[in-house]
Amino acid sequence: MRLFTREPKALLPVSGRPLMAHQLEWLKKSGFQTIFLCLGYGAERIREVFGDGSAYGVRLHYSVESAPRGTAGAVRDLPGAVDHDWLVVYGDLIVSVDAPALLEAHRAGGAAATMVVRPTDHPEDSDLADVSGDGTVSWVGRFDSAPPVSGARLGCCAVWALRGSLLARVPLDRPSDFARDLFPAAIAAGEAMRAFRVEEGVLDIGTPERYRRFIEETGAS
Repeated sequence: MRLFTREPKALLPVSGRPLMAHQLEWLKKSGFQTIFLCLGYGAERIREVFGDGSAYGVRLHYSVESAPRGTAGAVRDLPGAVDHDWLVVYGDLIVSVDAPALLEAHRAGGAAATMVVRPTDHPEDSDLADVSGDGTVSWVGRFDSAPPVSGARLGCCAVWALRGSLLARVPLDRPSDFARDLFPAAIAAGEAMRAFRVEEGVLDIGTPERYRRFIEETGAS
């Protein structure tokens, strides 16, 4: 099977529907009513498909970057970003994590951010986190810059609960990524970061190889 498409990842077919449709349904079931979509490539096509979100029982708001801002930069640019807490979910994931449990753990832990993590079989191309026995995250980064393991080394799942105040650290004049820029800087500054470990419930299909393997294994095209 060869994969070639110019559609945005959010529109990849999964069980006959766009990937993002599954995300919106998960968010709706998790109790979310208002959802902000941070978009770049394919923004107009995504807006055309999902409209105002009423078909999914949610309200969609669109933020389209005029220049690359990175994952953290895109969220920082949302109206009132630093004044609200956020659940951030990347658009190339199939997600079934218990979102209410994640948010409760985030509130109880008092951390600046709580990141969903899980064991990964492809650490060489993943964002990674070192997690202590009590769930504290002491390091976030890439495989090739990893220090000696000080706890469990797990893959970051690109699902984060975070305080809006953390976004004040995001620069306004250049791109910034959560796992590669913001989280390492926050840890270095002494901000509390915690992990929410899962064994399943997040599947990254954001590369042609992973999407192809997912389709071959599940037949869910």
